[in-house]
Amino acid sequence: MFSKIILAATPKPSSKHATDTALVLARRHNAQLIIYHACELPEAHWGSAGITCPQLVGDTEKAITEHLGSQLDGINYRIHVVCRHPADDLASLATKESADLIVMGPHSESKTCPVPRMWGMVDTNIARVSMQTVVPILVVTRPSSILERDPKNIAMCTDLSTPSESALCHAASLARNFGATLRIFHVLDTGLAYPSPKFYAQDMQVFIDEAVGRMQRKYSHILHGVEHEYEAWEGVPYCEIIKYARWREADMLVLARHSSAKDSHQALIGSTVVQVALSPSCPTLIVNYRAKACV
Repeated sequence: MFSKIILAATPKPSSKHATDTALVLARRHNAQLIIYHACELPEAHWGSAGITCPQLVGDTEKAITEHLGSQLDGINYRIHVVCRHPADDLASLATKESADLIVMGPHSESKTCPVPRMWGMVDTNIARVSMQTVVPILVVTRPSSILERDPKNIAMCTDLSTPSESALCHAASLARNFGATLRIFHVLDTGLAYPSPKFYAQDMQVFIDEAVGRMQRKYSHILHGVEHEYEAWEGVPYCEIIKYARWREADMLVLARHSSAKDSHQALIGSTVVQVALSPSCPTLIVNYRAKACV
């Protein structure tokens, strides 16, 4: 399934689960692993000779090798360290290498708040990388069943938009390759601060049945040969998605990078994706709308 995986590695404890997952996937699928790290040159001080970029790259590569040690045994890997901004360079590397997957932890540029996501703000690197690359990004925040086996229970959450349809195409491809069950879930957004009045005009089950019917009509041609089921209920999207993944014991959650937007190539990563991907939930795969076209 995977032939080339990029791991955006950092020494932070919060990124350990992402590192473990990337190593396991590379070994299991006999994939090439590119261990990527971007570092900044230390600020120069009076009386200090400073350090050059080649020196810093060499020292960092050595530190990564020593840090991972025997975990790299049996893996075809190489280390790629740069002295540039991580997001832009990582997206360029993923395109150049034709990577199948980027694995990231909850990276953050902030020194005071490790996961700034209030009001839909997202970790800077994940936001920028997901916006610039067509390679799916797997965000891992905690240990998961993927460490033991390939996903057998995949949840895909849709808002019935075109980007979600592309994400579903990718989820269906994963399900076929892994022999997994695909569960497609839709949340009827009742609103958080301002409830949507239309959902109170008649029984909620009417809207749920309508949503399930729309998914069946819209997605049946994509899911040929895939064991699947549809579900829908009302609530606040990111809360219900996290609960759904937990209740259905999902091994992986698949989301489109953003919801429907007129200029989708300019859209920022959606706040729902932010809240879900950076929560202590199952691994979340963020799929750019250009990653896989539905044929």
